[in-house]
Amino acid sequence: MKAWKLTQPEGIQCLKLSRASRPTPAADEVCIKVNAAGLNPIDYKLAHWGYATWSYPHIIGLDVAGTVASVGDSVRHFRPGDRVMCFLDPRVAGGFAEYTLAKAYAVSRLPETVSFTDAAALPCAGYTAWLAVHDKLRLQTGQSVVISGAGGGVGGFAVQLAKQAGATVYAIAENQHHMRLYDYGADHVIDPETENTAMRLIELTEDKRVHAVIDCISAKSGSMLSALIRYNGHIVMIADQFNQVPLMATTKAISLHEVALHGTYAHGLIEHIQHLADIGNQLANWVAEGRLDAMVSQVFSFDALPEALELLKRQQHSGKLVLSLE
Repeated sequence: MKAWKLTQPEGIQCLKLSRASRPTPAADEVCIKVNAAGLNPIDYKLAHWGYATWSYPHIIGLDVAGTVASVGDSVRHFRPGDRVMCFLDPRVAGGFAEYTLAKAYAVSRLPETVSFTDAAALPCAGYTAWLAVHDKLRLQTGQSVVISGAGGGVGGFAVQLAKQAGATVYAIAENQHHMRLYDYGADHVIDPETENTAMRLIELTEDKRVHAVIDCISAKSGSMLSALIRYNGHIVMIADQFNQVPLMATTKAISLHEVALHGTYAHGLIEHIQHLADIGNQLANWVAEGRLDAMVSQVFSFDALPEALELLKRQQHSGKLVLSLE
């Protein structure tokens, strides 16, 4: 089979289109024929960082959608031909290939009406947004949230999920994303390049501040936005870790949350991974029902992976980028 292998963790230029053996599933695994693979910032970052459990050359890629090719001896709830999607274990990865392996309990089913390209856009960004909106913040009607980096994958899904939860959404994104975010129901969209974000939010909230912030940009961005959170509010950090968050000194009792999807396999239990699969089932059903936009803005051929990752790294796109193997 064809596969993209990282020869050394020294950047996108170290990705080589190569041949590899088709993998055989263990007892609790399924082998997926990959029809589409989603691209995320973590992909080009891992091309630079590598992963402690990888040996090189290594097949990278985390978000896949396709059909089950074969199943392990103990797998009973999937069979060849089933349409599925999955966020793969980063310790193994392997998604940028014609076939890949996944634990059966990590796999979500796809309705017939959901395309593989739409499905491949969902796992990494969609699951992260769900964990932020529902697991961490538990947003509900009457609450308000600021979402920075709303033009990207996590931010765009977070806007949609927060609106479905009934929250008032203040999205922060460059002008090119505004129309799409308003279509998703954002109550206000702020352009950080032309507006004073803090002053605009104070004006829009009539100085009442917001219940929560989902920051998809950086520790610096999260620190600035923390000043706009009301007493007993919350901030979810997507882009940086706790030890990188220099929050302003405050007596507002703000709760900090971290969403680190890649850590689910390394530190979670099977039920945590199964929870991701359940989220995937829900998101896929909502796409089928027209309640969620998969936000696919551009589809690349499998051979164009390096070019696609370079475009993603430049952050000049809107929504999600996907590879098609069909």
